[in-house]
Amino acid sequence: MHACHSCVGRNLIDVKDTLKRFRIKCGMTKVRMELKEKIVSSYVAFENDIDINSEIHDIRTEALQNFEKLGFPTKKLEAWKYTSLNSVLKNDFSIFPNKENSIQFADVKKYFIHDIDTYKVVFIDGKYSSFLSDVTHDGKDICLMSSALSKSKYKAVIENYFNKIAKQDNLTSLNTAFANEGAYICIPKNIEVEKPIQIINFTTGNDIATMIQPRNLIVVEENAHVQIIERHQSLTENAVLTNVVTEVFAARNATIDYYKIQNDKDNSSLVDNTYIEQKTNSEVSVHTFSFGGNITRNNLNFIKEENTLILF
Repeated sequence: MHACHSCVGRNLIDVKDTLKRFRIKCGMTKVRMELKEKIVSSYVAFENDIDINSEIHDIRTEALQNFEKLGFPTKKLEAWKYTSLNSVLKNDFSIFPNKENSIQFADVKKYFIHDIDTYKVVFIDGKYSSFLSDVTHDGKDICLMSSALSKSKYKAVIENYFNKIAKQDNLTSLNTAFANEGAYICIPKNIEVEKPIQIINFTTGNDIATMIQPRNLIVVEENAHVQIIERHQSLTENAVLTNVVTEVFAARNATIDYYKIQNDKDNSSLVDNTYIEQKTNSEVSVHTFSFGGNITRNNLNFIKEENTLILF
């Protein structure tokens, strides 16, 4: 019995295609594993700059263990079956910037809102920029997560709200493991914040590829009202991966207007996990404007009581 030459040829092509797909899959698995191992090993260096004896650090350590177990999300997961991170994870990301960078206001002026006066919480490569920021503790706290996580005056709020509604999935766990910097906003009851708050994360590209992981906590108490504008902006042609987690708590009759502006460069990717808990008669509006970037993924998660209003 003899096989025809055309059938043998087709079979050889099929085998080659299968082998090619297998090699690509194995290659991506290796890349994911190498990045995962790099992140896990860098945790020791991260611990050198924080209080490892705090309850917050216990939360971080548990989150790291969860990320070690889960790894990066793949298309095998139902929530990620239409999104592949392969093109992003092939980069050799710097987990921490090699040096602190500064930028001139004139170079980034166009990314700020100038028509109205605002509070500003600005970060450069994940580090707070006091030069570009305008924060306050006058009757409300609009400041830094690093302060809130380390100072006793914020302990009650942190214990009640930090990491209480964030899921323990792949990338949220990764963010929680390295949670240290971001915006901390706490508005007391019956306070209407007189001007909007801008949260801006700039990435300079001094590293070949940069990963930043902002962690924001926003607590708005009863009958309070606040407007927030959040922006992530790359200033480089180098690869950037931003893995941001924001927890938002709206108490009874609170009002939050949240604007997310996403208009980044083609080499910049953003995974934004926002978790919002609403109490009775609260109103939370989330307006997301996505215009540019490589991969942009917004995961909005609402936990609400009856008689709450959600707009997005």
